[in-house]
Amino acid sequence: MKKYINALGMILLAIVAMTSCKEEEGTTPGTDGAPAITLYQYAVEAPEYNPDNDVRIRIAANNQVSEAYYLAETTADKNAHVEANGEAGYMTYVVENGTKIEGISGESNADITLTNLQGEYTITVVGVNGSNMASQEVTFTGLAWEDVVTGTYVFGTTSVDGGAAATIVGQSSAKTTLQVCTTNPTLYRFKDVFGEGYSMKINLIDQTGSDDDGEYQFFRVPSTLTPYTYGNYGNITISDIGYWQGDDTWVTANGYESGMYANHNCFIFVAYTVSAGYLGYGYDKFIAD
Repeated sequence: MKKYINALGMILLAIVAMTSCKEEEGTTPGTDGAPAITLYQYAVEAPEYNPDNDVRIRIAANNQVSEAYYLAETTADKNAHVEANGEAGYMTYVVENGTKIEGISGESNADITLTNLQGEYTITVVGVNGSNMASQEVTFTGLAWEDVVTGTYVFGTTSVDGGAAATIVGQSSAKTTLQVCTTNPTLYRFKDVFGEGYSMKINLIDQTGSDDDGEYQFFRVPSTLTPYTYGNYGNITISDIGYWQGDDTWVTANGYESGMYANHNCFIFVAYTVSAGYLGYGYDKFIAD
């Protein structure tokens, strides 16, 4: 009886061992029989690319991916295809209608950069191994803009080494176009105000004020990289005082606000900074034509 129990025990142990191996297969790197894709999304930099409408995707494949394809289409179109054909059908659709990713074969990675995306897009990548497929996706919303008014941006009273903001940027003013985002009526930008590909965004907020020139609506100026450099300190950035100090009350309560009038003229209280600190701060302005 004891010998029988021991033999039965050995059989059970063998079954458990076989089961354990079967469960672990596919979870240990290098043993997975199915293709797998991982995606990483990165912002692009001006002036080579337009951060508003371009995006970089890194594709990482496991050792079971023989090839991979990507397709970028509006999220509405993507959802319609899935509704009509199912998730599996959509993977086949991407393979048949998408673009093959060069450099993906076995355990590998590759980058793709998509440009001029306007509106909400879904980027789907499908990894293939024979008849087996696996997919991953990311979304990206590209901004679209409409012209509001042309005008002149004046680099104002910012002090730097006793000079003015014009000393920093090498010019006293720049022609620009004030544009509004088609999907966000509170988001504006001064197009290419620092040079081609270097626009400055502003965000209207729900607060108003008035002065001798009339009523104006407050806006915020998030940190914006410019192509200008200062000494050995790298590129200059511009932002409102609240972003610079990490405290919104500098803008909303302490008098360092920026504002837009009904005729779209603007006063813009900003700080010019580099990695080592600030160069100066003061008023710039936009004068609509």
